[in-house]
Amino acid sequence: MRAAAGALLYWRRPACAPGLRFTCRDNTVIIRYRYAGRTCELRMPHGLWSQFVDDVRRGRFDLLAVADGENGWTSWSLGHGQVARGLPDEVIIRVGARQDEQRERRLPTTIWELILVAVRAHAIDNLDAPTPVRPGDHRPSGFLLLHGSALRPTTRPRTDGQDRQPGD
Repeated sequence: MRAAAGALLYWRRPACAPGLRFTCRDNTVIIRYRYAGRTCELRMPHGLWSQFVDDVRRGRFDLLAVADGENGWTSWSLGHGQVARGLPDEVIIRVGARQDEQRERRLPTTIWELILVAVRAHAIDNLDAPTPVRPGDHRPSGFLLLHGSALRPTTRPRTDGQDRQPGD
């Protein structure tokens, strides 16, 4: 979703990852969450996010090593993104092509796991799709389409008699 400066962002709130909100602005994916009473954000360039999504679905981040020098880091997108375990309950994400450009963000493990769940469930596919024109409109998410929930219910003919009584 490409939002002009000052325009309202269209946040996606996947049911499978409560407490997280996802959006895309100016080719940057933004993940917003609340933890310990604070609102926090993780920002990642859209190109890096696309590679991250592919690697999550391949299981690349299922087991993370502890950050111990450069050996404990799991890289993606030619090293522009890196992730490792930090303290017992945190995950460290580095984003940036060069050492002097790298930004580091520490996430609680629960938030990291919710991000992985939302990606695996296809609940936040197409984050860069255009914002709905009217407030009542919505974009169908990949999650609904994947699991068939967006299909309209169909009526089936009754196999028993039409004069069936309650309690029969």
